Amino acid sequence: MLSSDPVSTAGIVVIGNEVLSGKVEEENARYLTQGLRSLGVALMRVVFIRDEIDIIAKDVREMSEAYTHVFTSGGVGSTHDDLTFDAIAAAFGVGLEIHPELDRALQAHYGERYDQATRRMALLPEGTELLGMGELRYPVIKVRNVFVLPGVPSFLKLKFDYLRPRLRSTPFALKQVFVSVGEDRIALLLKDVAEAHPELEFGSYPRFDDADHRVKITIESKDPSRVEAGLAALLGQLPTDWVVRVE
Repeated sequence: MLSSDPVSTAGIVVIGNEVLSGKVEEENARYLTQGLRSLGVALMRVVFIRDEIDIIAKDVREMSEAYTHVFTSGGVGSTHDDLTFDAIAAAFGVGLEIHPELDRALQAHYGERYDQATRRMALLPEGTELLGMGELRYPVIKVRNVFVLPGVPSFLKLKFDYLRPRLRSTPFALKQVFVSVGEDRIALLLKDVAEAHPELEFGSYPRFDDADHRVKITIESKDPSRVEAGLAALLGQLPTDWVVRVE
């Protein structure tokens, strides 16, 4: 289990028929997962869903109520199947409205190419906050605790990197123990140590290749002192000749 200390949490909603059909290779969830972990944010749930307003709205609403932050990816362009803004408005029971500041910025960017289709990108849920206006080419759309990110990986990475300073939380402390025996040899031992330290998160990851170890054991918490205590308890139970190294 996670530490009892306050933890900033997050959920990710990846939206798009093209993802579920395999037409595009999904990169965004992995990038967000790694980025959130590095910032000390505990990722609790990831869902991949089709371009269906009711389903998107349900998952966004549930995650918004349960977690500190929610990130959506995809469905924010100007075509008929870009339904994320409609779904988020439905999730919170609000309407859509043209955001005047964004509308002006889009007109300036597109010039004579600005039309009803591109104007759809300025049709946002009521109460939307624009982050990075004037700094980013297109701002990050934030509705309550939901960050609405694009599906194009390069654009998503740019926007998420802009958000990093405001998302940063207490980092996770991590220790890793690499052992030369299989999980069958350490299962009961590891269970006992984990039960004695319920404030820590223990993980066990076997290898079946020619690596120098058979299992990697991880110990995590927001509290470094607890991690050190858990590490000491684990090493106290492991025969020394089983331990390949500790990182």
